[in-house]
Amino acid sequence: MRNINLGENLDFRSFLDLSHGHAKSAIGKEPMEKMSDCRKMVDEVTKGDAAVYGVNTGFGSLARVKIPSGDLELLQENLIRSHSCAVGEPLPIDVVRGAMILRANTLCLGHSGIRPEVVELLVQMVNREIIPKVPLYGSVGASGDLALLSTIACCLIDNSDPEFMVFCHESNSWTEKHSRKALDDAGLKPVKLTSKEGLALNNGCQVSTSLGLLAIERGILSLEAWDIALAASAQALLAKSSPFDERVSVARPHKGHKKQAEVIRNLLKDSALIDFDKEKVQDAYSIRCAPQVGGAVRDAITFALEQLSVEMNSVTDNPLIYGDVLSGGNFHGAPVAQSCDLLCMSFTDLGSMSERRTFRLINSHLSGLPSFLTGNPGLSSGFMIPQYTAASLVSACKTLSHPACVDSIPTCEDQEDHVSMAPISAWKLWKIVDNLSWIVSIELLTAFQALEMRLSSLGLSINDISYPIKTVLGKVRQKVPYIQADQPLSSKIGLMRDMVLDKTLINPISDIWSSDVVD
Repeated sequence: MRNINLGENLDFRSFLDLSHGHAKSAIGKEPMEKMSDCRKMVDEVTKGDAAVYGVNTGFGSLARVKIPSGDLELLQENLIRSHSCAVGEPLPIDVVRGAMILRANTLCLGHSGIRPEVVELLVQMVNREIIPKVPLYGSVGASGDLALLSTIACCLIDNSDPEFMVFCHESNSWTEKHSRKALDDAGLKPVKLTSKEGLALNNGCQVSTSLGLLAIERGILSLEAWDIALAASAQALLAKSSPFDERVSVARPHKGHKKQAEVIRNLLKDSALIDFDKEKVQDAYSIRCAPQVGGAVRDAITFALEQLSVEMNSVTDNPLIYGDVLSGGNFHGAPVAQSCDLLCMSFTDLGSMSERRTFRLINSHLSGLPSFLTGNPGLSSGFMIPQYTAASLVSACKTLSHPACVDSIPTCEDQEDHVSMAPISAWKLWKIVDNLSWIVSIELLTAFQALEMRLSSLGLSINDISYPIKTVLGKVRQKVPYIQADQPLSSKIGLMRDMVLDKTLINPISDIWSSDVVD
């Protein structure tokens, strides 16, 4: 297992490895020195009489209250304890682990004023797989993910509060323990926070960023499965090749469009079914405009990854310590919220187009295949209801696509009068991407059924479809057989989704997506 140094420009792939526990994090000599030097600056500030926000003052609208020097440690502990008021279902373990990595990475940049030993404990907890149990709701993405990061921070200090629980990975399974017991069992000592350190631990949108990045990872898998489903549907519907011609994308040269058309061409190469119907003039939009829609999604992913990659490697504290003390607003989650809301709309668009192809495949008037892809329509309902399920999921995605970033609710006596709602944007994205994986799995199941029906009706064989789709179909039929008679299909859809998420469908033809704009 490789070590990845923090504070040295963390990239997307390294973040994913760390978040999934496939790598260990480490702190190099230079970040340690930066943190030590910055801490000395904070210590100098505390010796003076000037009011410095977050160091010797209250927080938010209480910044006007000067705190006596003897209460500075209590101030920081009070901060994270009072701010630990998140509620709801716990966030996924990988999301919290990712947030811990991102917060440690931010602190290693050396402008937060925190002692290196506090960051070392945070890193050790990740490496020892001690992950705080963090509820979902409580942050508005303004002064950072305050309630969520404070819950993590409280697991670093000596506390007896029963609510501060952690997940520990022991004997190949996850168990819950109280945070103090988990530290004791691992031979780690809790820290006692001093001036500025509570604020350094909870000031930023690292939970939102982690949630967004991990959603993008899963969204990319669903996009690649969407490509496969499109290619299977296009062949089953005897589509024309002209919409995917390179000259079309050259005429309107968006990068994502050009790549999307290239992917489709490679997935359809040498198929006898494409351009089979010589009388067809053109295809419906759900086939014909796939390069434009899929390409726009690719460009949106590229933009969002650029934004979140900057966020991963940014100092999000207020104040920032540069020798002098700078009060600013780097904690505000607007870049994260707007990126995630854009992707909410983009992935919903993918799901909407996928469902339209599913509908077209089962409609005999549109596909020329038997109604609902069953050999005995009427007695059998075949693939009638999976389309209902897809429609339900798409409707949910549309509702979730309303941008949270425009829904500011002022907080803290109107001192924080404009907030980002970044964690809501990121959680919506997580849910939409989850829905998309089901929507695309339904199209895959339907498209392969339709494809085999089409081959049979034309007296053709599986060797007459494109090689990539033939390869994927072979993988599918190892687990999901051709549906001969009515039966419950939930488990079949679930098996298809498993093959999407574990890359069973993608890996055998992964060269299709080499040098992809989202890779």
